[in-house]
Amino acid sequence: MANTIKQPLNRATGWRAIGDLLTRQRGALRLYQWLWLVLCVAGALSIALPPILTRPIIYYANAVVRFDMARYGPIYQPVGPNLTGMDIAIADATEALRLSTLARADVRFGLPNFRVEYLLQQPGEVLVRGVADNATEAKLLADAGAAELVRQIRAAGGREILRNMLGWQLWQALNGTTLPADDRFALLLRDILRLEALPLSRPIEPFSTPRTLSDLSGEEISDVVRALESRYDLWRFAINTRNATLDALCGSAGLTDTATREATLRDCAVTNPAAAAELAARDRTIAQLRSIEAAITYMIREAGARFNADQESAAFRIPAVLPAAPEPRYEIPLTALAILFGTALGLGGIALDRSAGVLTKLQELWQYRELIRNLILRDLRARYKGSALGYLWTQIAPLGMMLVYVIVFSFLLPNGLAMFPVFIIVGLLPWNYTAEAVLSGTRSIIDNAALVKKVYFPREVLPLVAVGSSLLNFILSLPMMTLVIIVVQLATLGRLNLSWSIVYLPVIMALQTIFLAGLALLLGAGAVFFRDVVHLIGIVINIWFFLTPIIYPLSTISEGLAARLIRWFNPLASIIEFYREIIYGNPVPVGLIPTPGVPALSAMLRVGLTGLIILAFGYWVFQRTSRHFGEEL
Repeated sequence: MANTIKQPLNRATGWRAIGDLLTRQRGALRLYQWLWLVLCVAGALSIALPPILTRPIIYYANAVVRFDMARYGPIYQPVGPNLTGMDIAIADATEALRLSTLARADVRFGLPNFRVEYLLQQPGEVLVRGVADNATEAKLLADAGAAELVRQIRAAGGREILRNMLGWQLWQALNGTTLPADDRFALLLRDILRLEALPLSRPIEPFSTPRTLSDLSGEEISDVVRALESRYDLWRFAINTRNATLDALCGSAGLTDTATREATLRDCAVTNPAAAAELAARDRTIAQLRSIEAAITYMIREAGARFNADQESAAFRIPAVLPAAPEPRYEIPLTALAILFGTALGLGGIALDRSAGVLTKLQELWQYRELIRNLILRDLRARYKGSALGYLWTQIAPLGMMLVYVIVFSFLLPNGLAMFPVFIIVGLLPWNYTAEAVLSGTRSIIDNAALVKKVYFPREVLPLVAVGSSLLNFILSLPMMTLVIIVVQLATLGRLNLSWSIVYLPVIMALQTIFLAGLALLLGAGAVFFRDVVHLIGIVINIWFFLTPIIYPLSTISEGLAARLIRWFNPLASIIEFYREIIYGNPVPVGLIPTPGVPALSAMLRVGLTGLIILAFGYWVFQRTSRHFGEEL
């Protein structure tokens, strides 16, 4: 009996001795405050150092595109909502570069260390930046990107000239005018009209003013050829896409002999209506491409049209200089910034502890740890009580939602993202955690009113239990996410494409939990005094879902002001992006492979600071109002 009593007494004495040691004054701070400060600095460094030290070596090469504003100035005019002709030219140039690299069996284009950036300068000038991990490729990318933009700017001007020339031919055809037998280019234009081989943003209308090849200057001839070349590239890509579809429908992918393959496709089209429609569309596209090709060949041979992007003219490029050194990686300043952030975080926590007694509250919560554990387990048991499948619902429910979104956005409204089921599940599970924690945290005090009024315990336990229960449910659903990733990667790539960046998962889960704990404390206290909060939060959750990049990539909104506002005012948007970056990678079109990576240090520090501010504010509000809960309930 004496031994039985002595063991708890010894354990209590030990904890008391540790408490006395931690609260002992050491200079300006107590020992536990020094430890907290060191922990904050060490934590900031542990998060910051891996991405700092693993940042790739990057070279920048800058080419310049200049063009005559008097001739091409309308390219800056809007052609749609938040869309100018220059935006279209840059998008077309980027797509042309991507297709040209794919043609060389190079799938790197678009990666952070192999890309082209177009930076608008003064009107009539665009800086084209090639980004690569070596100087030679950076220069090649910059020069190729600048040449392609010159081509697209000239094509924009050439399309208006072609509109007038085709309109003149349409006018003559409607009036029954017979073409001279020796006007070969006019015949080619008639062929383009007949086949509708040059679709434009506006329909071609009859144009009564004569506009022929002989009327064009050398600059205008170059513009027309560039417009035809741009359309030729698009038709060629469309043919390749249709051929790939036909191979999938008819099983002809392994046939290398053209005649044998075509015979197989014709036979397949007899019995397969989808293949027949696709084959007819492909043959029509081939005819359109050949009419464009004939016009280009004629203008090169007869009109002497040659493309020299470097020749100073109405639109030209200034080639990039080979970069002499990579861009600085700023290891020391970024490490110092991480230390500064950790120190500021530590001092902020110390200030909060002195004003609100954080340590005292943490000690009290630790004494009630068994209550917290039992309440979390109670919630988990109650959730699946009476259910035949029980725990399996943590796997089935998100899997079912994922299948709904995959069906909608892969078949009904295709978005063209690679490995879309992985894209969805990686965003959907953290969202479920958020929605569940916020909704249950808001009602945590109200739903336990009887417990609050009858028994004393730290009131913070209830919102924290709501978050802890949701976190446990999230963790239990991770095996299902892992299974989806494995199945999709094996089916798509034939191999696993997992990355070491998955080790950052606990860090991001901690950032999200800090953020949600602050919201649960704030909303749980607010709902006691304003019951409308309970009803309002359901509406806010629905709006929040669509303002968070769960079913779409944030890049859909572009990288402009709207995307920055979503990241700054919606921390969950950045958190979802963090999960995707370490597990899925950057969103890429079908045919490319998403490459996981490490989130940017600045973004993680920003979200961490935001979460701690919300937690501190939520705790402060909860402390100020918790003494009145009994009266309001």
